[in-house]
Amino acid sequence: MLVLLLTASGCGDDTGEGGDAPGGVPGAPASTAIEEVAVLTGTSAGGHVTTEPTLLPDEPAVRAYADQFRNDRLQGEIVRAARRTDVPEGRRLAAAVVAIGCEVPTRVTGTATGDQLTVRAVLPSPTKQCFAPITSVALVLVPA
Repeated sequence: MLVLLLTASGCGDDTGEGGDAPGGVPGAPASTAIEEVAVLTGTSAGGHVTTEPTLLPDEPAVRAYADQFRNDRLQGEIVRAARRTDVPEGRRLAAAVVAIGCEVPTRVTGTATGDQLTVRAVLPSPTKQCFAPITSVALVLVPA
């Protein structure tokens, strides 16, 4: 399984030291990167794009999340990928619909600042025309 460490771009202290958030707000919690586990896709699967991932603490939560999609193959891929994921101590599994359209994300980026989790798709330049939209779901590891 390929797990990529994602970093957020922007200004501010990126050394990870101190308690200041990007932008120099004293005392604000520092940002932590979110780890991409997988980007799974399904044609005409439905869903709604969001930047806030849904926590998936156990298999019933994973199945409930997967059940929202109209594509059985995507549902199965979400459940299988979640089962294969080794969630290390100090992390939690989460998922988000990061794109719906003709282009599939090349990767996702994300940060966790305090209780705020954010994940976004990095999409290639539009080059395709499609007959049905592709739903892209990112599985990510977030801080516990």
